[in-house]
Amino acid sequence: MDGEPDPISSGPGPGGEMPDDPNAVWRRPGVEGPFTPTAPTAEGQQPPASQGVVGRLTTWIRSWWHDLEFVQMWHVVAVAAILATAGFGGLDQVDKTPQTFDLGKPFDNGEFTITVKKAVLRSEIMGDGAVIAKEKPGRTYLAVLAEVTNNSDRADVVSGNFSLPNMADAQDTSLIQRQRPSVFRVEDGSFLVMLQPDITEKVAVVWSIPSAAVLPGSQVSVQVPYRKFSRGLVLYGEGWVDDGKSATTSVPVEVSS
Repeated sequence: MDGEPDPISSGPGPGGEMPDDPNAVWRRPGVEGPFTPTAPTAEGQQPPASQGVVGRLTTWIRSWWHDLEFVQMWHVVAVAAILATAGFGGLDQVDKTPQTFDLGKPFDNGEFTITVKKAVLRSEIMGDGAVIAKEKPGRTYLAVLAEVTNNSDRADVVSGNFSLPNMADAQDTSLIQRQRPSVFRVEDGSFLVMLQPDITEKVAVVWSIPSAAVLPGSQVSVQVPYRKFSRGLVLYGEGWVDDGKSATTSVPVEVSS
């Protein structure tokens, strides 16, 4: 109509008033297209903030966890427990060091290669036609026959490589040292203390034990320690020492002939 403002014109109406039509383009100079009013918010309420990387990751994990089946959840928990244990060294606790060795087969304890052959009981020990360990009342001799090779580059004591873990009252032939045996060369019956490097000897490792402690036809456990080469002030130099581990073999005791 003549004299009335056009609601789609770009200018204000008569008297500078704005029309009631919110979509009138001329209400928003310089803006094209219809106007969409912002939805009102409650007083004091802030619009939700956009999620950061951590928030989005947390939301994804929660959604993934809820989608898992019960069995799958247990698999996840088990894997997490293993990884946590591994972080504290839990996977390194299994000791794979052999704790036994076979009779009649070579056993390397780090310093010596030892082959235990058999065990016999004797009332006295003879060597090269002479008595080297006399008969003693209430006692008998347990002799373990073995072959020993020194693999190191220095001479060392042989007797410390043998013990009877299940025999409380086992002593050397002189009844001086407990658990430490006397070692004799089988060839001539001579007393063997130090075995030279790269030398192999057939030996009789002899303990004095109570007469009723071991019966012919039974078995005895012979224990050999693992050895390691050590350097340090505690040893006042360097040498071979027990590393705290050992291996055991069962030896049948032959009837005395």
